[in-house]
Amino acid sequence: MAKKLKRHEEHENHERWLVSYADFITLLFAFFVVMYATSNEDAEKQKQFEDSIKLELRLTGRGGSDSSGDALDNAIAELVMPLGQFPKKGGPGEIEDYVVRALGKSMEPQQKKEAIQDIYHDAVGVRIALAASTFFPSGSAKLKVSSLSSLDKVADVLKSNQRRIIVEGHTDDTPIQEPLFPSNWELAGGRASAVVRYFVKYHQLDPKRFISISYGDQKPIVPNDTEEHRSMNRRIEIFIVTDDKKVEI
Repeated sequence: MAKKLKRHEEHENHERWLVSYADFITLLFAFFVVMYATSNEDAEKQKQFEDSIKLELRLTGRGGSDSSGDALDNAIAELVMPLGQFPKKGGPGEIEDYVVRALGKSMEPQQKKEAIQDIYHDAVGVRIALAASTFFPSGSAKLKVSSLSSLDKVADVLKSNQRRIIVEGHTDDTPIQEPLFPSNWELAGGRASAVVRYFVKYHQLDPKRFISISYGDQKPIVPNDTEEHRSMNRRIEIFIVTDDKKVEI
Protein backbone atom coordinates (compact mmCIF):
# COMPACT_ATOMS: atom_id res chain seq x y z
CA MET A 1 0.00 0.00 0.00
CA ALA A 2 1.42 3.32 -1.10
CA LYS A 3 2.41 5.60 1.61
CA LYS A 4 0.10 8.60 1.77
CA LEU A 5 2.04 11.81 1.59
CA LYS A 6 1.16 14.35 4.15
CA ARG A 7 0.14 17.62 2.55
CA HIS A 8 1.82 20.56 4.09
CA GLU A 9 -0.48 23.41 4.94
CA GLU A 10 0.35 26.61 2.98
CA HIS A 11 1.85 29.31 5.09
CA GLU A 12 -0.31 32.42 5.14
CA ASN A 13 1.58 35.65 4.35
CA HIS A 14 0.47 38.22 6.86
CA GLU A 15 2.67 40.95 5.31
CA ARG A 16 1.12 41.19 1.81
CA TRP A 17 -0.56 44.44 2.80
CA LEU A 18 2.88 46.05 2.91
CA VAL A 19 3.15 45.88 -0.90
CA SER A 20 -0.10 47.75 -1.45
CA TYR A 21 0.75 50.16 1.31
CA ALA A 22 4.16 50.90 -0.25
CA ASP A 23 2.54 51.57 -3.62
CA PHE A 24 0.03 53.87 -1.98
CA ILE A 25 2.74 55.79 -0.14
CA THR A 26 4.74 56.15 -3.38
CA LEU A 27 1.75 57.54 -5.24
CA LEU A 28 0.92 59.84 -2.34
CA PHE A 29 4.48 61.13 -2.28
CA ALA A 30 4.39 61.77 -6.03
CA PHE A 31 1.09 63.60 -5.63
CA PHE A 32 2.44 65.96 -2.99
CA VAL A 33 5.61 66.59 -5.01
CA VAL A 34 3.48 67.67 -7.97
CA MET A 35 1.27 69.80 -5.73
CA TYR A 36 4.31 71.44 -4.17
CA ALA A 37 5.90 72.15 -7.55
CA THR A 38 2.74 73.70 -8.96
CA SER A 39 2.03 75.76 -5.85
CA ASN A 40 5.51 77.32 -5.81
CA GLU A 41 5.39 79.37 -9.00
CA ASP A 42 8.38 81.23 -10.25
CA ALA A 43 7.10 84.80 -10.02
CA GLU A 44 9.62 86.10 -12.53
CA LYS A 45 8.76 83.43 -15.12
CA GLN A 46 5.06 84.03 -14.54
CA LYS A 47 5.57 87.74 -15.18
CA GLN A 48 7.61 87.05 -18.32
CA PHE A 49 4.83 84.79 -19.58
CA GLU A 50 2.15 87.43 -18.99
CA ASP A 51 4.31 90.15 -20.54
CA SER A 52 4.95 88.05 -23.64
CA ILE A 53 1.22 87.43 -24.02
CA LYS A 54 0.54 91.16 -23.70
CA LEU A 55 3.23 91.97 -26.22
CA GLU A 56 2.05 89.40 -28.76
CA LEU A 57 -1.57 90.47 -28.58
CA ARG A 58 -0.86 94.17 -27.97
CA LEU A 59 -2.89 94.27 -24.76
CA THR A 60 -0.90 97.23 -23.53
CA GLY A 61 -0.15 100.42 -25.36
CA ARG A 62 -2.49 101.55 -28.08
CA GLY A 63 -6.06 100.80 -27.09
CA GLY A 64 -4.97 98.07 -24.67
CA SER A 65 -5.47 97.27 -21.02
CA ASP A 66 -2.85 97.72 -18.35
CA SER A 67 -4.55 95.36 -15.89
CA SER A 68 -2.58 92.13 -15.53
CA GLY A 69 -5.70 90.12 -14.74
CA ASP A 70 -7.68 91.56 -17.63
CA ALA A 71 -4.72 91.20 -19.95
CA LEU A 72 -4.29 87.50 -19.18
CA ASP A 73 -8.01 86.83 -19.48
CA ASN A 74 -8.17 88.67 -22.78
CA ALA A 75 -5.10 86.83 -24.04
CA ILE A 76 -6.65 83.44 -23.27
CA ALA A 77 -9.87 84.54 -24.97
CA GLU A 78 -7.92 85.59 -28.05
CA LEU A 79 -6.11 82.25 -28.19
CA VAL A 80 -9.22 80.10 -27.99
CA MET A 81 -11.55 82.30 -30.06
CA PRO A 82 -12.29 80.81 -33.50
CA LEU A 83 -10.92 82.87 -36.36
CA GLY A 84 -14.08 83.05 -38.43
CA GLN A 85 -14.34 85.22 -41.54
CA PHE A 86 -13.05 88.69 -42.27
CA PRO A 87 -15.67 91.10 -40.85
CA LYS A 88 -17.16 92.54 -44.05
CA LYS A 89 -19.12 95.25 -42.27
CA GLY A 90 -16.94 95.53 -39.19
CA GLY A 91 -15.24 98.71 -38.09
CA PRO A 92 -11.48 99.19 -37.74
CA GLY A 93 -11.47 97.67 -34.25
CA GLU A 94 -13.14 94.44 -35.35
CA ILE A 95 -10.88 94.16 -38.39
CA GLU A 96 -7.80 94.77 -36.25
CA ASP A 97 -8.85 91.93 -33.94
CA TYR A 98 -9.28 89.64 -36.93
CA VAL A 99 -5.84 90.52 -38.33
CA VAL A 100 -4.17 89.99 -34.95
CA ARG A 101 -5.78 86.57 -34.49
CA ALA A 102 -5.16 85.52 -38.09
CA LEU A 103 -1.44 86.30 -37.94
CA GLY A 104 -1.22 84.87 -34.43
CA LYS A 105 -2.56 81.53 -35.69
CA SER A 106 -0.54 81.37 -38.91
CA MET A 107 2.85 82.65 -37.71
CA GLU A 108 5.24 81.14 -35.20
CA PRO A 109 5.83 83.41 -32.18
CA GLN A 110 9.46 84.10 -33.11
CA GLN A 111 8.53 84.72 -36.73
CA LYS A 112 5.83 87.16 -35.71
CA LYS A 113 8.14 88.91 -33.27
CA GLU A 114 10.78 89.48 -35.96
CA ALA A 115 8.44 90.43 -38.80
CA ILE A 116 5.51 92.30 -37.27
CA GLN A 117 6.43 95.54 -35.56
CA ASP A 118 2.89 96.57 -34.70
CA ILE A 119 -0.77 96.15 -35.62
CA TYR A 120 -3.15 98.98 -34.82
CA HIS A 121 -6.14 100.88 -36.17
CA ASP A 122 -7.31 104.45 -36.54
CA ALA A 123 -10.60 105.95 -37.71
CA VAL A 124 -10.19 104.93 -41.35
CA GLY A 125 -8.35 101.61 -41.34
CA VAL A 126 -5.99 99.00 -39.90
CA ARG A 127 -2.21 99.11 -40.18
CA ILE A 128 0.21 96.19 -40.19
CA ALA A 129 3.69 97.60 -39.59
CA LEU A 130 6.48 95.35 -40.88
CA ALA A 131 10.04 95.65 -39.57
CA ALA A 132 12.04 96.70 -42.63
CA SER A 133 15.25 95.09 -41.38
CA THR A 134 13.56 91.66 -41.48
CA PHE A 135 12.44 92.08 -45.09
CA PHE A 136 15.25 94.08 -46.71
CA PRO A 137 19.04 94.25 -46.50
CA SER A 138 20.42 97.62 -45.39
CA GLY A 139 20.15 100.20 -48.16
CA SER A 140 18.33 97.78 -50.48
CA ALA A 141 14.81 97.38 -51.84
CA LYS A 142 15.25 93.70 -52.72
CA LEU A 143 13.21 91.38 -50.53
CA LYS A 144 15.12 88.82 -48.47
CA VAL A 145 14.27 85.23 -49.37
CA SER A 146 14.06 84.44 -45.65
CA SER A 147 11.29 87.03 -45.24
CA LEU A 148 8.96 85.68 -47.92
CA SER A 149 7.26 83.20 -45.60
CA SER A 150 6.17 86.06 -43.33
CA LEU A 151 4.98 88.09 -46.30
CA ASP A 152 2.96 85.07 -47.47
CA LYS A 153 1.11 85.05 -44.13
CA VAL A 154 0.25 88.73 -44.52
CA ALA A 155 -0.91 88.07 -48.09
CA ASP A 156 -3.32 85.43 -46.80
CA VAL A 157 -4.94 88.05 -44.58
CA LEU A 158 -5.26 90.45 -47.53
CA LYS A 159 -6.84 87.68 -49.62
CA SER A 160 -9.63 87.32 -47.08
CA ASN A 161 -11.16 90.66 -48.12
CA GLN A 162 -11.40 93.09 -51.01
CA ARG A 163 -10.48 96.30 -49.18
CA ARG A 164 -8.24 98.90 -50.73
CA ILE A 165 -4.64 98.62 -49.53
CA ILE A 166 -2.05 101.37 -49.21
CA VAL A 167 1.56 100.21 -48.78
CA GLU A 168 3.75 102.88 -47.21
CA GLY A 169 7.55 102.94 -47.17
CA HIS A 170 9.32 104.60 -44.22
CA THR A 171 13.02 105.02 -43.34
CA ASP A 172 15.06 106.61 -40.59
CA ASP A 173 16.91 109.89 -41.18
CA THR A 174 20.28 108.36 -42.03
CA PRO A 175 21.32 109.88 -45.40
CA ILE A 176 21.71 107.52 -48.34
CA GLN A 177 23.44 108.22 -51.64
CA GLU A 178 23.33 105.23 -53.94
CA PRO A 179 22.95 105.11 -57.75
CA LEU A 180 19.52 103.49 -57.38
CA PHE A 181 18.54 105.43 -54.29
CA PRO A 182 19.83 109.01 -54.25
CA SER A 183 17.76 109.67 -51.11
CA ASN A 184 15.49 108.01 -48.59
CA TRP A 185 12.50 108.90 -50.75
CA GLU A 186 13.61 106.48 -53.45
CA LEU A 187 14.60 103.78 -50.96
CA ALA A 188 11.26 103.89 -49.12
CA GLY A 189 9.37 103.97 -52.40
CA GLY A 190 11.32 101.04 -53.80
CA ARG A 191 10.60 98.94 -50.74
CA ALA A 192 6.89 99.71 -50.78
CA SER A 193 6.72 98.89 -54.49
CA ALA A 194 8.61 95.62 -53.95
CA VAL A 195 6.00 94.49 -51.43
CA VAL A 196 3.15 95.39 -53.78
CA ARG A 197 4.83 93.56 -56.68
CA TYR A 198 5.24 90.45 -54.55
CA PHE A 199 1.56 90.43 -53.53
CA VAL A 200 0.39 90.93 -57.10
CA LYS A 201 2.84 88.59 -58.86
CA TYR A 202 3.03 85.67 -56.44
CA HIS A 203 -0.39 85.86 -54.75
CA GLN A 204 -2.45 87.15 -57.66
CA LEU A 205 -3.96 89.94 -55.60
CA ASP A 206 -5.85 92.50 -57.69
CA PRO A 207 -3.39 95.33 -58.53
CA LYS A 208 -6.33 97.77 -58.59
CA ARG A 209 -6.55 97.41 -54.81
CA PHE A 210 -3.05 98.76 -54.20
CA ILE A 211 -1.46 102.16 -53.80
CA SER A 212 2.28 102.47 -53.13
CA ILE A 213 3.55 105.53 -51.25
CA SER A 214 6.97 106.76 -50.08
CA TYR A 215 7.23 108.86 -46.95
CA GLY A 216 11.01 108.63 -46.71
CA ASP A 217 12.08 109.80 -43.26
CA GLN A 218 9.26 112.32 -42.91
CA LYS A 219 6.94 110.32 -40.67
CA PRO A 220 9.00 108.86 -37.81
CA ILE A 221 7.07 107.21 -35.00
CA VAL A 222 9.88 107.91 -32.50
CA PRO A 223 12.86 110.31 -32.51
CA ASN A 224 15.86 109.09 -34.50
CA ASP A 225 18.11 109.40 -31.44
CA THR A 226 19.12 105.76 -30.88
CA GLU A 227 19.71 102.72 -33.08
CA GLU A 228 16.66 101.05 -31.55
CA HIS A 229 14.50 104.04 -32.45
CA ARG A 230 15.93 104.25 -35.96
CA SER A 231 15.12 100.57 -36.42
CA MET A 232 11.52 101.25 -35.39
CA ASN A 233 11.26 104.04 -37.95
CA ARG A 234 12.49 101.76 -40.75
CA ARG A 235 9.23 100.04 -41.57
CA ILE A 236 6.67 99.11 -44.22
CA GLU A 237 3.09 99.87 -43.23
CA ILE A 238 0.32 97.92 -44.93
CA PHE A 239 -2.82 100.01 -44.52
CA ILE A 240 -6.15 98.17 -44.96
CA VAL A 241 -8.64 100.95 -45.71
CA THR A 242 -12.05 100.69 -44.04
CA ASP A 243 -13.43 104.08 -45.08
CA ASP A 244 -12.43 105.21 -48.58
CA LYS A 245 -14.27 108.52 -48.23
CA LYS A 246 -11.97 109.68 -45.44
CA VAL A 247 -8.68 108.67 -47.05
CA GLU A 248 -6.91 111.37 -49.01
CA ILE A 249 -3.93 110.49 -51.19
